Amino acid sequence: MMKRMVLVASALLIGAGSAIAAPLELPPNSPIYFQFNNIEQVNAANNLVVPGYAPAAAFGDGMQGNWGLFNISSVQAGAASPFPLPTGHNDIAGGPTFFADDGPGGAKGQISGIFYGLDFTSATTAVGGVIDIYWHESGNDTIDANCLVGLGCLPDAATVARFTTGNSGVFLARLLFDFGIVPGNGVTTLKSTTDPTTQGGSGQADAFANVDLSAGGLWKNVLNGNWFFVDGPDAGAVRGDSPNELRDLRFSTFFNADLDSWSAPGGTVGLRSNDPARVFTEAVPEPATLTLLGLGLAGLARRRKKA
Repeated sequence: MMKRMVLVASALLIGAGSAIAAPLELPPNSPIYFQFNNIEQVNAANNLVVPGYAPAAAFGDGMQGNWGLFNISSVQAGAASPFPLPTGHNDIAGGPTFFADDGPGGAKGQISGIFYGLDFTSATTAVGGVIDIYWHESGNDTIDANCLVGLGCLPDAATVARFTTGNSGVFLARLLFDFGIVPGNGVTTLKSTTDPTTQGGSGQADAFANVDLSAGGLWKNVLNGNWFFVDGPDAGAVRGDSPNELRDLRFSTFFNADLDSWSAPGGTVGLRSNDPARVFTEAVPEPATLTLLGLGLAGLARRRKKA
């Protein structure tokens, strides 16, 4: 009897899964490595306006020094640093790929989004910053390699929609940049090796982020891992020794300031960039998994009642 119940529940879950399309599910309690590909604008005057995206208009004064769009080309099962403090809980390496974007016309769907709200405080530091992540089902995945080098994808409202709410985009999570990239500094959220507003230049920028649980999204819980330790402006020098010194994600961006189609008069420079984002997922099921499980259990209960 028990075996039969398990088989029925499995069949219901499979049937529900085929009837309800769901975004990519991230495994809980696991190190994950994302590969981002970005197209973006920077301006040292912090006067950029994101075209056609209401959350960016509502954030701060609606203007920023850096904003851009991204496509996640792969998601990998990573490996976390095994070392204890003070070097542990600092980085995650990539590994086997379990999701690879197969482009428009493919069968896998796309993960894309937008970042905004970063304001420069010097040539190499910034504060603020928000990342919104979206899922697009197969058939609604319109982002290709040409778009990611600025061909046919200009810094306008139509392009912003392609990466975000357009094409039936499903909201996955909002990430908020937070301090920790500069030890002992409780203000700076992003630090780069060179000035990104220099046309033709290149460099690297690093940042940490936390999930904004209040914003919702299907990935909000699983990304809320609090795995990375940072050193804040407290009296102690031990990383991660207080609740505000834990971070969910880490970013390392490699940029080239040569995206001419996104450059503009007044010091606005177009960048192409790519970066790994790393997270150690929370030990909770995805909301999509819970939905399917609930459907399966409900069906099982109905069958048992009839019996």
